[in-house]
Amino acid sequence: MKNLIIVLVFPLNLFSQVTFEGKVINANSKAIIPFATIGLIKENIGTNANEDGQFTLQSKGTEQNDTLTISCIGYKAQKIPTRQKSEIGLIIELTEHTKILDEVVVKTKTTWTTETLNDFSKCGNHFITTSGYQTQLAQHFEVKEENSTLTEVKICRMSNAFLYPEKTIFRIRIYDIDKITKSPSTDLCDQIIEVKTNSKVIDINLEKYKILIPSKDFFVAVEWLKIPYNESKSKIKVNGKEVDHTTYRPNIGWTNTANSKMEAWWLDYKNNWRPVTSITNKTSVSISATVKY
Repeated sequence: MKNLIIVLVFPLNLFSQVTFEGKVINANSKAIIPFATIGLIKENIGTNANEDGQFTLQSKGTEQNDTLTISCIGYKAQKIPTRQKSEIGLIIELTEHTKILDEVVVKTKTTWTTETLNDFSKCGNHFITTSGYQTQLAQHFEVKEENSTLTEVKICRMSNAFLYPEKTIFRIRIYDIDKITKSPSTDLCDQIIEVKTNSKVIDINLEKYKILIPSKDFFVAVEWLKIPYNESKSKIKVNGKEVDHTTYRPNIGWTNTANSKMEAWWLDYKNNWRPVTSITNKTSVSISATVKY
């Protein structure tokens, strides 16, 4: 099989659905906030608002005293207790972070050393997508010097169509490392880095963001947007019956690499980072990062 997609499915439940529907806006300006992430913590499901800030989240209503979470880069996350019944017409107001990061002072040098980390030559014949609780996929990197500057990210994704490649829109997140858990921790860029493309290999110039890597370890993450624009629909068999199944682009490439030291991590709607156990530590996700120091 040329292309293998790892499809992550959450269980099918036979409970009556509970609907959460509303709009996400800026608390001060009242402007819409596109593509905010909306999730239920206990049930570990979620979606994204559309470009108009509107969202609909279908719950199975199986969890007592669940909590609706709403978040977006540049804003303080909000949590709302639920009452196991549909709530329509919600207006969610998110407050901007007054300041997330210290002011970045870019080093001035006459000579820079540039290094590309995990510089993959092929996308591979396996691809990672999401259909369930996964919201982000992060790749761990280690640079030689502290206070390096991240200048570019390259990502390889699956695109089946030759004449009319599948379009996708997603966001890039850059994280520091948690010294204890070794997982992604705080954002190293408080601006939205959004990519809309139909390319298979995507080069993203980050020079204008002035992203400083304070320690030698950092993460580059792809944040999936679970919106109709990114949907890929198919049929799968569950208990012998065909059912509709939806995954979300982009599908990120990975290759088995015996000597790879790269690590991949998932983020779920519980806001927990976990190592990607379905991919061994001998696997390299097709995300590269270029730094200068």
